[in-house]
Amino acid sequence: MKIVIIFIIISILPCCSDIDSQYFNGEIKEVNVKNVISKNINSTHVPIKGIATGIIAAYDSLLICWSPSYPEHFFNIINIDTGKEIGYFCKKGQGNKEIISTNCISQLFKKNDKLMTLLHAPNEKKLLVWDLSSSIKKGTTTYDTIIPYDNNHILFSFYQIENVLFAYKPAEEINSQEATTPHYEKRTIYTNQLIQDFPIYKTKSIQNPNAKSPLDFFFYTWDAIKPDGSKIVQVMRHLPQINIIDTQTGKITSYRIKNNPNFSLLETSMESMNVFYNHVHADDNYIYATYWGKEPWDDRFGVEVPIFNTIHVFDWHGNLLYKLTTDKSFFRVWSDPVRKRLYTIDMNTDEVYYIDLKEL
Repeated sequence: MKIVIIFIIISILPCCSDIDSQYFNGEIKEVNVKNVISKNINSTHVPIKGIATGIIAAYDSLLICWSPSYPEHFFNIINIDTGKEIGYFCKKGQGNKEIISTNCISQLFKKNDKLMTLLHAPNEKKLLVWDLSSSIKKGTTTYDTIIPYDNNHILFSFYQIENVLFAYKPAEEINSQEATTPHYEKRTIYTNQLIQDFPIYKTKSIQNPNAKSPLDFFFYTWDAIKPDGSKIVQVMRHLPQINIIDTQTGKITSYRIKNNPNFSLLETSMESMNVFYNHVHADDNYIYATYWGKEPWDDRFGVEVPIFNTIHVFDWHGNLLYKLTTDKSFFRVWSDPVRKRLYTIDMNTDEVYYIDLKEL
């Protein structure tokens, strides 16, 4: 009987590994949880006199808020030290230098000593390099460059160096039983030419006749780029897994918490999938990923968002270093490299908090 049990276990293990390799284009390593430091950490409230809402970014004394709910602009910049509004920027509309829609900020970078970010305006088919430093100084929106860019379906666009960006093409539903798989493209900024394709999955599309929920939902990630531009991290929503992509070679290495679901989910009805990672941001040393690890919450408009008080801190080698338990909800996060703080905005109250990363 013991021999039979051992034989069954041995025969099952390669099958589980094979399922991952059938779909995923990178190596998947097991996260070592033995040396992880668990720590309770208190946050600090940031008093805000202006209207802070939506998705935030932060740099030194600047809190940058993106929200479609702002009536005339997409962004509101607030002084963290005083709590006062600096101004509203990136005007909505169809006039000169106005845009119908644009993404939230996923990356801040310096160009000629000025703070910049890259915006994608799909309706106008343009990329906009927004000069935040000049905009704040002049009190009006100033774009460093506006570039024609006929390339829709970009979820993230990361600036790497002059005239090079990484465009993330998310999964898209083809029909109820088939979806494309996501991938990254390394492209030129000014001529929109493909330099290199970075496939994350083995095939360009996935079929599942048993799927009861849209297949593209399974592939949802939130991504962040290492400030030096050398790596991109993805945190997966429906697997306890982070993917680290080398932007020079395209090599993908993933790190998954053991004793959890794998890509065999793609062969099920997919009716009941837990949510694992929700959001991520990073600095040159660490990755900060907000973790749920439970059944999906009720995300209908007007329903209170539950408390997200777990943050996993990885290094760029995929080592899980900390499991932080916060006193406030950290649904989305942003790491400020100047003051070494990890910011969040409460989804229910719009209150802004941060934790001091120097304490770690």
